[in-house]
Amino acid sequence: MSAPATAPAYTTAKPVTVSLAELEDGSVSSATLLAAFGPDSLGIIVVTGLPSQFTALRTQLLSYTSHVAALPPATLRTLESPDSNYLVGWSCGKETLSADGRVDTLKGSYYVNCAYYTSPALDGAEGADRYPDFPEYTAGNVWPPLEGFEETCKELCKLIIDTAALVARACDRYAAENVEGYTPGYLEHVVKTSTTTKARLLHYFPPPGEVADGEEKEEDLDSWCGTHLDHGCLTGLTSAMYVDETSTPPDIAQGVELQELSGPPDPDAGLYIRDRKGQTVKVGIPRDALAFQTGEALERITKGRFRAVPHFVRGMRAGKGSGVARNTLAVFTQPNLWEMVDETMDFAAFAKMIVDKNTAM
Repeated sequence: MSAPATAPAYTTAKPVTVSLAELEDGSVSSATLLAAFGPDSLGIIVVTGLPSQFTALRTQLLSYTSHVAALPPATLRTLESPDSNYLVGWSCGKETLSADGRVDTLKGSYYVNCAYYTSPALDGAEGADRYPDFPEYTAGNVWPPLEGFEETCKELCKLIIDTAALVARACDRYAAENVEGYTPGYLEHVVKTSTTTKARLLHYFPPPGEVADGEEKEEDLDSWCGTHLDHGCLTGLTSAMYVDETSTPPDIAQGVELQELSGPPDPDAGLYIRDRKGQTVKVGIPRDALAFQTGEALERITKGRFRAVPHFVRGMRAGKGSGVARNTLAVFTQPNLWEMVDETMDFAAFAKMIVDKNTAM
């Protein structure tokens, strides 16, 4: 067990940034992609210049996240989906991500299958007949009893997937020239046609029993979300919304939008990446931008040219943000269940392996 110590030193990294216009006109260079996703990178790229509706959609949906978490426990139980391993609807305390096996109870999740992106008639992933034992993706969605939530969620997720398709197109151009045997256009095809893309709204509760300054241990740094790799291709991330739920408790009767703090009261709280040299690096996402991280499926598809990035979320310390919650949205673009992530494994087998490892049941 580590001796008590102050938090290890870290640097604040400035991620590679491109504009939506550059992605649309195809002017993002191979050097830029390597700097963002390659073997020596942080595995993340920030996209600016998003459509005008993005900012309002982000504010609305991340506000809804606090309203969902504030629903009565009895209501939240009706929104759980144990048959899908809690990977549809509400989930809390069903997952383990930390190396020591701690169950993650400091955040709640609301999972949405994004099959509707390819067809409004779809509610879960295609392939239920071929993969009857994979309800994590094929189960239909469960929506909370909050007016406007479903529509806002679908609209923002569609915008993120549209943007991910442009990032994927840039990756395809690089991979076609640098990855032996790469199928041209494969990643863009995955993003645009997949019915397994999954959104995850995240509500990080104000952590209880926080340690005092100077008593934080190395293993406690990932208190809001344990260090892990995403297992999809590209993960779209909004910036986090910080809300003081003590001074302004979520009350849907007073309106959806909540008062957003300018940032975390504890400046050390937030998203961290373990860089390729094993150093801890803090990364910020501008409020009006999106970030995209690499996942394990993309690493396999590109034969290691692009690398998945270990990351975690650090919570507040005592006296620095008591009562403050953190809301964000991650959209995991990933292959259809039957599509291959390498020469031997389809995505269904690959994802099942990850789900079994992470589910604390």
